[in-house]
Formats: sequence, structure tokens, C-alpha cells
Amino acid sequence: MRKSTVFDGQRGLVTSIFVASLFVNILVLAVPLYMLQLFARVLSSGSVPTLIALSVGAMIALLFYFVFDAIRQRLISRLGTRLEADLGPTVLTVMIQSSSATDRRGTRPIADLHEIRRFVTGPSFTALLDAPWSLLFLAVIFMFSPVLGWISTAGILLLLGMGILSELTGRKPDEQAAEASKSANDIVGEMLRNADVVRSMGKTSALIGRWQGYSFASMIQNTLAVDRIALISALAKFVRFGLQVAILGVGVLLVLAGDISPGVMIATSILMSRAAAPVEHAIAGWRSLLGARAANRRLNELLGAIADGETPIELPEPEGRVTVEGATVVFPNVQDPILLGVDFELRPGDSLGLVGPSGAGKTTLARCLVGLQPLSRGYIRIDDAALTDWPAEQIGRYIGYLPQRVELFDGTIAENIAMMDAAASPAAIIEAAKRADVHKLVLQIPGGYNAPVGLRGELLSAGQRQRIGLARAFYGNKKFIVLDEPNANLDADGEAALSQAVSNATSRGVAVVVVTHRLGILRQLSHAAMLQNGRIARFGKSRDVIDAVAKPLPAGQATDNGKVTVLSGTAQRATVN
Repeated sequence: MRKSTVFDGQRGLVTSIFVASLFVNILVLAVPLYMLQLFARVLSSGSVPTLIALSVGAMIALLFYFVFDAIRQRLISRLGTRLEADLGPTVLTVMIQSSSATDRRGTRPIADLHEIRRFVTGPSFTALLDAPWSLLFLAVIFMFSPVLGWISTAGILLLLGMGILSELTGRKPDEQAAEASKSANDIVGEMLRNADVVRSMGKTSALIGRWQGYSFASMIQNTLAVDRIALISALAKFVRFGLQVAILGVGVLLVLAGDISPGVMIATSILMSRAAAPVEHAIAGWRSLLGARAANRRLNELLGAIADGETPIELPEPEGRVTVEGATVVFPNVQDPILLGVDFELRPGDSLGLVGPSGAGKTTLARCLVGLQPLSRGYIRIDDAALTDWPAEQIGRYIGYLPQRVELFDGTIAENIAMMDAAASPAAIIEAAKRADVHKLVLQIPGGYNAPVGLRGELLSAGQRQRIGLARAFYGNKKFIVLDEPNANLDADGEAALSQAVSNATSRGVAVVVVTHRLGILRQLSHAAMLQNGRIARFGKSRDVIDAVAKPLPAGQATDNGKVTVLSGTAQRATVN
């Protein structure tokens, strides 16, 4: 069972923090009570022993205050650390599993986690912990003097009203500033990733102007939010000081009338200041509270999207039989399906080439085959079990995938082949490189397997990155491999190595799917499928499809009454609706 909210599992620690806050705020009463006793007992009697006894008692109470306050701060620090440590892996897992072309969250969930940790360990959170105990101080003030109690209550209610006003006036511009700031940061990331293109084509000024639009919007909204909250914060300080003056002024009148003693007046002033301080601090830190609350809401939405069901049971090691049944993908706000009713089956050792015009759905189908794109209808099965019924970590060990755009991690070649797995053995890494026929290429690079590839693999050429990505796809005990345009950046030697790698894989009983626009690699595969408008227009032996591609069907014409039936593997059916 996974977490569904940010603070799930932290109940014990939060309870301990509240208990520590209880003792801290009770022990705060030591100072006003000490002041009250000085006026009531010491000044009236002139007894030095009484002064010493009261002073010793007050110091002991303050010592316990120090202990409980230190304990509370340590517990708060532990809460912030535990939140980030416990939630970090879960949030990253959800981000990776839910990442798609339409996902615009980027790294915001991790930034939200940092935001909550900063808030929890900051002064605003402590002020919120102390705020409920303001009622205790008001109750003590009422015990001393109902008149002073009502004055204090009116002042604190006025401060609370300012807090609500700060929320109403500052929330919207603060959220708009955050959205604009994120958009500006995203643009900077895009500019840096495409810096060569931007610089070579003289578009630096144009893109900077685009960034400035979002940046200025963020600054304007941020300034508006800061101005409003700062005004209310300054007004809150004015109210608190005015409340202090009112308490002392009215207190003097009550002393002159003989209703209270001077000690009660001073003690009440101290208690009122303590009761109002958390509210004032909360108003001053309202922006951090707004940011933390928004971050908490977004993270709860992210965590709430996780299915609470049990983790699928591990299945026996797959043989590598792949069955696609009525695979259909429909994107929101897109009129036509991206894929519609795709059916085929591959036996272990089969190889399939996916061809077709751009936008036909080849990459979408490739992503569906490895579980990256959920189906709107239909099933993809590995050994008769739906892909969604396999534990993701288990089936991932048997699937190799090479995306169109190959980006490597900032590490060595060996680390990238092993997908940064610290437990990977050198023998397994070299074996994967040999299977992909890139072992000699790696040895020719200065540093060999220990050569750094740079950020996103920028120290390597596009062809080298693609071949290292190919070795990564072959790493481990793969039963099913999907390669999306694996030869897009390869020269003749690279193409020959790719063909040999696919041949070696199929000879070991691995099912391989290759998305390609080149007929050279297609001739090395056992089967081919031609996609058009999300449907399989032709499916069969690769040589037959290659011949058919040269003579495409007239528009609107189909065979066998709209169904194409061919053999796949050893007398296996492949029916296209």
C-alpha cells in the first residue's frame, strides 16, 4: 500500500511535536507568573529569601522550556527529513511511470517536496504550532481581568482577520507568479538543450524575448503578491504594538481604580504579546505558507493518482511470446485514433519491422509494446499475461527498449550500458556490448568502458550514442526488444552491426520489433508490418511486404473483405481489422 497523502505515516512524529509544543507553551507562563509573584510577594514583603526561591523556580521552569523547545526543533527537523526521504522515491517513481509527451509537470513535484521541507523546518511552521495555544494565554488573561481579556481577544481577532485578508489578496497573484516562473524556467531549459541551433541560426534574441515575457509576468505577479502581503504584515505589527499600548493604558486605569495589581498588568502585557506573536509571524510568513499549501495540494493529487491495489504477483520468467489484441490508442482532444484495432503475434525468435509514413503511429505502437503508452482498448500480452498484469520491475528486466531520441546519463559508458546499476558486473556489461556488436567501438574510444559520456551523452557523436543505447537495450536477460529508428544516425558499419545484433538476438529466441524507414534492415527481419493512419495495412513476411510497398494498394482498397490474414512465426495468425 502506497502513501496517498504527504503526511501519511508521520502521525507519531507529528503527535510528538504537538506534545512538545504543549509543554513549551505551558512553560512560557513561568515568566509572567514570576513577574506577578514579584509584585505580590517580594515587593510587598521585602523578603530576599522569597525572591531567591521564586528566581530559582523560574530558572528551573526556563531550563525545562529550553529542553522541550530543543526537543521540538529536533523533531521538526526530523519531520522535514523524513518527509523528503520517505516521499522522494515514491514521487520519483510516479513521475517516471506517468511521464508522457503531454506531461508538463517537469521536475515540479521534487521542487514541491523541497518546498514542504523548507516550510516545515522554518519559523512559519513553528508559529502555526504555537497559534492554538494563544487560546490558553487568553484564558489566563481573562482569569486576571475580563476587561483586558476582551481587549486582547479583539486584537487577536483583528490579526486573524488580517491573516484571512492576506490569504485572499495574495493567493492568486502568488500562484500566477509561480506558474509564470515555471514557464520561464522551462524555456531556459529548452534554450540550453538547443543552444547550438539557437546560436547558429541567430535566434538568441527572439528566444530571450520569449523568456522575458514569462519572466516579466512572474516578476509583476510576484511584486504584486509581495506588496500586498508586506502591507498587511506591516499593518499587523502596527495592530500588535497598538494592542500592547491599549493593554498597558487600560491596565494603568484598572490599577488606579484598584481592580488589579501592577503585577497583573505587566503579566497580562507579556501574555498578550505571546498570544499575538504566532499570528503575526504567520502573517509575515504567509508567502511560505501559501507555497507550502499549494505544493502539498499538488503532491496529494500526484500521490492520489497511485492505485492502492496490491502489487501484481510475480509470474514465471517469460518465454518472449508477444500478442497484440485490438490495440487502440486515442489521445484527448485528437479527433482520429492514433492506433486502431492492431492485431499481431510474435513467437520467440521472430523479428518484426514496422514501416509506414510519418505520423502513421509506429512510435506510439512501439511505446505501447513496452508499456509506456497505455491502451484505450485492447491488450498487449507477454506469454498470455496482459502487460499491465506483470509487476513493472519484473517485466522490465526482460524488455529492452531503444527510443528514437537517445539520451545518456552523465556517467561512463559502462554505467550507461548498465542503466546506472551499481550492482552490475563488468562481465554482464561487456556481454551486452558484444551482443549489440559495439564492443570494438567502445574500445576505440579513449578510456573505453570508463570513458565519460558527458551530460546527455554530448561527448559522443549521435551515432555513438545510438549504439551505446543499443547495447543498453541488450543488457541483461532480454526476451523482447523494441528498437525505434535504431539506424537513424548509423553509417554503413553501424547498420551492419545493428543487423548482426538483431540476428544474434533472434537466434537466442528473443522477439525483436524494429521501427524503421530503411529497407536495408527490414530485409534482415522475418516479418514486416506497414502502418497507415494507425492501422496495419499490410502484414506478412518481410520480403512480401517490401514488394508490396513498391506497389501500394489503391486508396480505400483492402483484401479479404477488410481483413488481412498472414502467418506469424510457426503457423501463428495475425489478423488486422
